[in-house]
Amino acid sequence: MINRDPLPYADSVEVPPSDEAEDIRLAVEALEKILQHSRQSSGEFGGDVHVKSHGCAAGEFRVLPNLPAELAQGLFAQEHTFTAVVRFSNSASQPQPDFLPDGRGLAIKVLEVEGDRLASEDSGARTQDFVMVNHPVFFAGNVKDFLRFERVLAAAKDEKLATVKEALTGGDWNPLRWHWREALTAIQIAGHLPTHPASSTYYSMAPIRFGNYVAKYRTRPAGDLPGSLLDMVARLGKQPDALRLMLEETLRTQQVLFEFQVQLRTSDESMPVEDASIQWPESESPYRTVALLLVPRQEIDTPEQKAVSRQLSFNVWHAIADHRPLGGINRLRREVYPISAAWRRQQAADTR
Repeated sequence: MINRDPLPYADSVEVPPSDEAEDIRLAVEALEKILQHSRQSSGEFGGDVHVKSHGCAAGEFRVLPNLPAELAQGLFAQEHTFTAVVRFSNSASQPQPDFLPDGRGLAIKVLEVEGDRLASEDSGARTQDFVMVNHPVFFAGNVKDFLRFERVLAAAKDEKLATVKEALTGGDWNPLRWHWREALTAIQIAGHLPTHPASSTYYSMAPIRFGNYVAKYRTRPAGDLPGSLLDMVARLGKQPDALRLMLEETLRTQQVLFEFQVQLRTSDESMPVEDASIQWPESESPYRTVALLLVPRQEIDTPEQKAVSRQLSFNVWHAIADHRPLGGINRLRREVYPISAAWRRQQAADTR
């Protein structure tokens, strides 16, 4: 274990490439093409990712007391219990049976958070959103890498084999120049086998400002869940929405508890801000618990709860300045999240 002090936050930790603004504009154009194609092929307004929710639940976000100074930052500055909303989801861009491998998502909306707010499309709501998937890194390190992949999706339409081939090769038949690492990470994210939504560990992938410092964050289970692996496998084979049904049944009978943890940035070399595809080594900076997320017993399958879920939008830019998202992938998210959210709201309006 290497013991290092956390590096201070400064505006200079972000170093946007000179052509990033143009790449973001092109990525937005590609996303709009993908959404339009999805609309034409399915007849529905869907988002680009996390279109299938397993459920939204009310929760409590409990900041721990007596945190050391480097962890007592932003909304974690002092012990406090916040009301929160929690969403569990699949990562795929199309609804699909839960037995298929896929990335899984967890998003937390912490309510009534004090602090200077970032400008975003949340109309000034006092929320802090934490958005995570069950993989520690993103498949694209920066906006240019993401744009290349997004253009492939926009052009390939439903030809999945062509999409995979083009994403790997980039049209270059020299294997030494193929995008092996990005392709492998994308496969790893999409290849996670199904588990109970409350039994996975979920990661931010990209960093945020953590008050005077910089951090990544994750949420991991802090207790056991009922049921067996054999029971889950049997249900997945019979019920396309098995994960949603398991989550609903669990929350009818018991509370679910998670630890919310942060990993402080302690190295310029091994913990880059501008490359979201690099995993920060825990040997240099371990994750440390700063809050507990409690999801109490409740019914989450009522019509009222489902209606609320359809209207919710989770966005890393729904944030206070002390927890500003950092790096190119997060700067891209600032532009594309509102577009995807607007399409989901149109779908919700169509179903009313």
